Amino acid sequence: MIPDSIRLEGVTTHNLKSVDVSFPKGKLVVAAGVSGSGKSSLVIDTLFEHSKTLYLGALSSKSLDMGDGDYQFDRIAGTQPPVALRQRDGGYSNPRSTVGTLTGLDGLYRLLFGAGSRPVCPACLGPTGADLFCDDCGCFAEPHSAKHFSPNRKEGKCLQCDGIGELVGFSLDKIIPDRSKTLTEIWDGADPGTFAVPNVRKAFEAMAADIGLDLDLPFEKLSPEQTERVLHGSDTVYTLKIRKVTNDFRFEGILGFLERAYRNASSAARKNAFTNYLGRDVCPACNGGRLRPESLRATVAGHTFPDFQGDELSRSIARLRDGLASGDVPAQVRELATAIVKQSANIEDVGLGHLQLRRPVTTLSGGELQRLLLAQHLASDLTGVMYVLDEPTAGLHEADTGKILDSLRRLRDLGNTVIVIEHDESVIRAADWIVELGPGAGSRGGEIVFEGRFADLLKSGDSPTATAMASDGPARTRTDLTGASWLEISGITRNNVVDQTAKFPLGALTCVSGVSGAGKSSLVAGVHAAVSRALAHRSTGTDAETSGIEGAEALDDVIYVEQRPIGRSSRSTLVTYIGVSDHIRDAFAASPDAVERGLGRGEFSPNVAGGRCESCKGLGLAEIEMTLFKSEFIVCPECEGRRFQEHVLEVRLDGRNIHDVLSMTVEDALEWFDATNSAKVVQALRVLSEFGLGYLQLGCSTTTLSGGEAQRLNLAGELLKQRRSRTLFIFDEPTRGLHSADIRHLLALFERLISTGNTIVVIEHDVKVIAIADWVIDLGPGAGREGGRVVHSGTPEELADNPDSVTGRFVRRSGEEPVAETTHGPPASGRPDTAPDLGVIGELLPRAVTVVAGTARHSRRQGPTPYGLVIGSLTVVSDELALIGFLVRSGSTSWNAIADSGRFCVNILGEDQHAVSEAFSQGRPDGRFDALAWTPSANGCPRLSGALGAIDCSLKSVYRIGDHEFVLATVVSVDMESGTGRRPLLRGEQGDSALDDYGWRRFAREAEAR
Repeated sequence: MIPDSIRLEGVTTHNLKSVDVSFPKGKLVVAAGVSGSGKSSLVIDTLFEHSKTLYLGALSSKSLDMGDGDYQFDRIAGTQPPVALRQRDGGYSNPRSTVGTLTGLDGLYRLLFGAGSRPVCPACLGPTGADLFCDDCGCFAEPHSAKHFSPNRKEGKCLQCDGIGELVGFSLDKIIPDRSKTLTEIWDGADPGTFAVPNVRKAFEAMAADIGLDLDLPFEKLSPEQTERVLHGSDTVYTLKIRKVTNDFRFEGILGFLERAYRNASSAARKNAFTNYLGRDVCPACNGGRLRPESLRATVAGHTFPDFQGDELSRSIARLRDGLASGDVPAQVRELATAIVKQSANIEDVGLGHLQLRRPVTTLSGGELQRLLLAQHLASDLTGVMYVLDEPTAGLHEADTGKILDSLRRLRDLGNTVIVIEHDESVIRAADWIVELGPGAGSRGGEIVFEGRFADLLKSGDSPTATAMASDGPARTRTDLTGASWLEISGITRNNVVDQTAKFPLGALTCVSGVSGAGKSSLVAGVHAAVSRALAHRSTGTDAETSGIEGAEALDDVIYVEQRPIGRSSRSTLVTYIGVSDHIRDAFAASPDAVERGLGRGEFSPNVAGGRCESCKGLGLAEIEMTLFKSEFIVCPECEGRRFQEHVLEVRLDGRNIHDVLSMTVEDALEWFDATNSAKVVQALRVLSEFGLGYLQLGCSTTTLSGGEAQRLNLAGELLKQRRSRTLFIFDEPTRGLHSADIRHLLALFERLISTGNTIVVIEHDVKVIAIADWVIDLGPGAGREGGRVVHSGTPEELADNPDSVTGRFVRRSGEEPVAETTHGPPASGRPDTAPDLGVIGELLPRAVTVVAGTARHSRRQGPTPYGLVIGSLTVVSDELALIGFLVRSGSTSWNAIADSGRFCVNILGEDQHAVSEAFSQGRPDGRFDALAWTPSANGCPRLSGALGAIDCSLKSVYRIGDHEFVLATVVSVDMESGTGRRPLLRGEQGDSALDDYGWRRFAREAEAR
């Protein structure tokens, strides 16, 4: 047992096989393994749930009987107070919940404006003086408080929309979406219970006859006066006979009738009849700001409350920082503004700087929500807590993974234990301790195959994760695009995507990539909508082509498979989800035993009374209600978990009863049903087997499936639907939740679809999948307002060479040699066959002043921009491996720009170059070479003229050491002056004893500070 650890013994929850394992406290621990191997069963369903039970019980003044829960174990010791940050939690489904309300930033901003803004005149909305008096109107303004900036308080909310920001009303575009239809067609197609009721139609026809309105006239051909009559009616009263009853009627118009009927509806069902015609418009009084005019005009540091609500967090942070630096933020709220900046920066640090405070929580992906909660805990400064996270990098671009790692380390460094379920290789490499479950999934998993550190994991011959890391990644045969047909959609505008064009080959695999928040989902949603419109036009006999789309005539259907739960009902099982349960019941009902007993298909359903066990209602589990906590379940003592009554279980089909069949694995059932000639069942089970789900039981509940299993089952369900070829399939991050060893099953699906004439478009972050796609559409270059543009449309090889693509940089790295943990920067491209002789520089180091120079690939200027920084010391780490190392300050703008390219030149300054050192240290990062003479080195990076030597390097890895980073670089070539008598420029004359806390000479920090 590891000292000071959390110890679990004899865990048998779900598929776990009497697992014994330890998690060291105060460390970053990663639970790895293939999808379905038992990671969630161990970490969440057992460790977290049991720990939660202990600490909830400790909150009571009496000892509470918490029950046994769904988990099974012999002993758990050393637990800590648990916090689980999950992908999606039902507690965050309130449609009124926003990023601002969830994080508490809304409340802080209200306090900021309540105490820091000056009220405006309530009459003219002009400025007021120190006494809140308006010289123009002679009115006094009411002093501000936080209530004046809350849309839920009478002091602050807009009176016209009641603080909603929108007005709900009947939309003409929804009532008459196709204005080419005639008036008769409009009435014939109206929803039941609306203006199609007989008395309204008769009154309309009477008015039409009275004013000479042709009912076969298209709505778009009506004159303004006729349109007014149709929508708002007339005052003329007509005597009409309807169903043998004669009454006087006035036609009040389509809108007039809908508004009156909706207003007077006495039941929810009656109101629901009108929902298809209701639309939402921005409130004209507050323009969506939700506040009264006086509150909307108030400012802090020159910006209004809606400015901070509607802008991206990264921009809001910049505004407040500028206001604090310039003194524009009032003194009484400066501390509050600083707290807002700090909390917002935590959110930006986890890759969510593109979010807006007013964005609804329900629109966030599971990964975004989890990272938002992570940012909250970073601000809490809790210690001694056990944090459990379920795939925090899900839905995250690799460019942002380093930010997540920094956040996880911060939680750990506060004195917490951080346990992460993760597939991402970068997170696994960064772990202090790794626990891998496996070796397979389901019944083939549930064992501990490895415990230890990453270096030992790579040596483990039993680890599927180590095997996957050592492999070259997924592979497929690329589609030959010569002579391919293409689909092109132009003018796509949705969210931050504005007027963009997407072009991709038909009959091939296209990946839509980009950093988180770049607009991938928006672009793909635009593609789906455009293709759907084109197909709808074709089905109605109009032109197949519509404005802005070309090539849709080659498609017959479009299917959008989004990220969604697959069904969380306790009665949802594998066979019900894939649609073969009826076939199984029919097979049993047709058996001689069932016919003899007079049993139909209903008796073989656990959801229908008659054949099921009535004690447990066919669930196989009996519920034990807990007064204060959620109910617990035990195996039903009546049917012993078999779900059916005894007379049903006596029915045999080829020697097996219904319980026996539902207990079969997919693979066993496939062989059994194949022998019974059940073609429909065999077809479905074969797809599940091809997806690597052959170990699942037919009757297993979908609530017990892991995220990766649920994802694959969702995709398999789409494949099982009878589709023709010529279909465009769109998948939203299909590799999310999948171990790298399981991606081959996904690629097999793709190949099967493409081979039958279909086209696949996937939103994807996995660079190894992107690298083997036929075509890539990359969005960016940044997130939110900095994104939304197509920066690349072409092959993966072209993407890797595209300097404007962040994704391209990682695709390029994916083909290079893997290296140890890095916080940023690419891996080394490999050493030369013969290592350079570092002896020529060893005697000059580590005291020589050096310039690290590189070329930034991303620049607003024309062409590349050289970047550089001065360091005070350098060391030879290994002569044999040709490695050197040096320290840089964390967050250095210059170093980040250099690290992006991965290659740089170390210039060793001579003793006669004091002026160069001074000028270089004090210059602007992107302008330090403007006044200096330089030439490109052999590595393509700037070499300063007159330098004593130049060392061309390739970045190996970067390690965090306190507030600095230790850079490890591979030396590519060395070019040193010799025989001139010149000496290197030395930084100070401190002795060897002048070392800092990390064992480096203190002048290294002093040089960087300059």
